[in-house]
Amino acid sequence: MIWKKNIYDSLTSCATLCNEFATECSNAEDIEARYRSIFLNLDCADMCRNLAMLYVRGSENARLLAKACIEVCEKCSQEVSQFDTDRSRQIYAICQQTICSCVTIIDMGHQTDREAQNPAVTPASLFYGIDLRETLYN
Repeated sequence: MIWKKNIYDSLTSCATLCNEFATECSNAEDIEARYRSIFLNLDCADMCRNLAMLYVRGSENARLLAKACIEVCEKCSQEVSQFDTDRSRQIYAICQQTICSCVTIIDMGHQTDREAQNPAVTPASLFYGIDLRETLYN
């Protein structure tokens, strides 16, 4: 799998922003009301960070983690949508972007599977032509 920088950037941005938002929520006065948001943002940050590492490394397990990452990003974006701040809208947007990146990772894996099942075939006539030219030359 050939990795794309925009997918990696999306994953690392999501990890960074979700981690920062969890820290901001931890410092809020109403921390008890934000526990779910804190934990979901920390989960999202960890998932995205780990997926970014697997993705860049070309691990076959990146697809598996991408499926789980989609679920966590969906929960995280739903949770932050209850807050009416610029930061929460930013988290929502990056989570949605990351979901699209995860779908791309899953699709890349399916493309690789299809290529393995149907490898590119070089026509035998090409080899015959090469052999024939050598024979004629000699």
